[in-house]
Amino acid sequence: MSRGRTPVKDTYSTHDVARICCVTPTTVIRWIEDGLIPAFKTVGGHRRVRREDLERVCQERGIPFTVPTGDEVGRLLVIDDEPVVLDLVRDVLKDLSHQFDVEVARDAFDAGRLVATFRPQLIFLDLMMPGVDGFEVCARLKRDASTMHTEIIAITGYYTEANMERILAAGASACLKKPLDVTEVRRRVVEAFHLRDEPRIEPASDSRENSKVLLVTQNADFRAKVKEELERATPPLEIKTAQTGADALLVAQAAPPRYVILSMTVPDLKSTDVIAKLAAGPGNPQIIAVHDAPTDEIRAAARAAGARMCLPTAAVAGSVRELLGV
Repeated sequence: MSRGRTPVKDTYSTHDVARICCVTPTTVIRWIEDGLIPAFKTVGGHRRVRREDLERVCQERGIPFTVPTGDEVGRLLVIDDEPVVLDLVRDVLKDLSHQFDVEVARDAFDAGRLVATFRPQLIFLDLMMPGVDGFEVCARLKRDASTMHTEIIAITGYYTEANMERILAAGASACLKKPLDVTEVRRRVVEAFHLRDEPRIEPASDSRENSKVLLVTQNADFRAKVKEELERATPPLEIKTAQTGADALLVAQAAPPRYVILSMTVPDLKSTDVIAKLAAGPGNPQIIAVHDAPTDEIRAAARAAGARMCLPTAAVAGSVRELLGV
């Protein structure tokens, strides 16, 4: 609605050009350095592109020229079927000063649809999803004139030098290992969008930093009961869930919790190792370990690893708020 009233500019910044062309500012800078778009520098050293030059380049390359309104947000697409990856990316973006829209594609159909309709500027692409060949997806995007300049960051749980070389050759700008390192994800987004690496300042009255609960269990009934009880807390609590030890550590890295309720039978990592790593993480969380039939040995191991207590699973459901003091 306001688009028609937007003043016509004679020159555009690299961020303006990025919004118009649906790429990242880093890509625009590469275009300028490679001579693909004529540009000049202001007295202060900032790159500027003249409107007539940009219109010509867009016309030559079939890029729709849409005048930016000034309130556009960055657009990221996560092509991955693991919810924890999407949660991590979203948590990283919350802490940045720029505004972002994030979409997720969990299969090849969604990926193709969202690339065309959402027009992401940056894509996080899992190389080995069921039914999706990440290498082919990347190569296909880079062959298509409408997406060839979209920045792609590959992610994989099967990291090898050969896979890294193959995906970089297909056009990805980087390949990150799973579980993802939140600092590396943040750095890649900051660099892609040419942001100042500074956190978004939340209002002083915002208490969300001290209200996160991480619930780690594969017991769906227990998880549902605990979530139902916690959702009645005042002030509201932010509840994160994980079903494996690896996912728990990943979630905690992206969004450090104040409280952790962890089943001692989570797969893929020794539960005491998970407790120790969570306890050593930021925020000094209060950890309650649960077990269907805890022995004295199990209780002692949980406390030694950093849990405040270890209780029978049946004793925790129904008394979680009292145990956490919320």
